[in-house]
Amino acid sequence: MRDNEMLLGTFKSVALTENGLILPVDLRPGLEQGYVITRGVDGCVTVFPLAVWEGLVERVEGRLSLLTSAARLFQRLLYGGASRGMPEASGLLPIPEHLRRHADLDGEVVLVGAGGRLEIWSPQRWSYEEFSMGERSSASLEKLSELGI
Repeated sequence: MRDNEMLLGTFKSVALTENGLILPVDLRPGLEQGYVITRGVDGCVTVFPLAVWEGLVERVEGRLSLLTSAARLFQRLLYGGASRGMPEASGLLPIPEHLRRHADLDGEVVLVGAGGRLEIWSPQRWSYEEFSMGERSSASLEKLSELGI
């Protein structure tokens, strides 16, 4: 992924209409080749650039066994709510109704660029997530160091 395609930054108070949301200009290059939008694991909606999605699918299909309930649950979560799309020329990103319900999206949303994905949060859930990140960060960072990151 090239640097100009990385999805970076936090954008608060983005208006959500019945048609979807208008992507900030800074986020458009990362999604212009297409995207997959699906349920996020933390109660948000996640948007993957198509190339990132394809890499994720390869890893999921190559590493997860259908014999484990956790793998089947994750695949249902990831694939069952997913749909492909292309942002419109105006930057409009449609959000399907089932994903709006999943993440309690209504009125305004918070967009969080997370490198290879874009997360769409309700302001209330994002406020809680942002607050609790500090409490969870030490243990999480320690785990990442064990993985060599």
